[in-house]
Amino acid sequence: MADDHDLPARLAAFDFLEEQTQRHGDALPRATLEKGFVHDGRRIPLLGPQGIFKPAAMELPLSLTTAPVVGGRPRPYEDEITKDGLIAYRYRGSEPLHRDNVGLRRAMAGRTPLVYFFGLVPGSTQQRGRLSSLPTIPRL
Repeated sequence: MADDHDLPARLAAFDFLEEQTQRHGDALPRATLEKGFVHDGRRIPLLGPQGIFKPAAMELPLSLTTAPVVGGRPRPYEDEITKDGLIAYRYRGSEPLHRDNVGLRRAMAGRTPLVYFFGLVPGSTQQRGRLSSLPTIPRL
């Protein structure tokens, strides 16, 4: 499970997402997720510009985000949900030892709950659920 340091903030993030889903429905505004919430006096955003996101107040990543499909533009990574319902999520860049990739593997090994955001259109994402562990190993 999550590092003891992260657990209270991680659980508060899931509560925040539940509140936002009740307020906005399944399509959550990116600005709301970027702003996040305050926990123990520290702002906890839920996502940032990169797909693997770790807030400064946490030791391990909190969320994964798949970029939306935009006509005429290639996606930065070809993340997908497989026919079996598993998430095939690509590493950041091509360096397995990049801190984001290392953090993602640590989260997977510790069965740390993560949030998976699926980009719908620019500026809007859908929370696709809480992952108790990554169901697939990230690919390069």
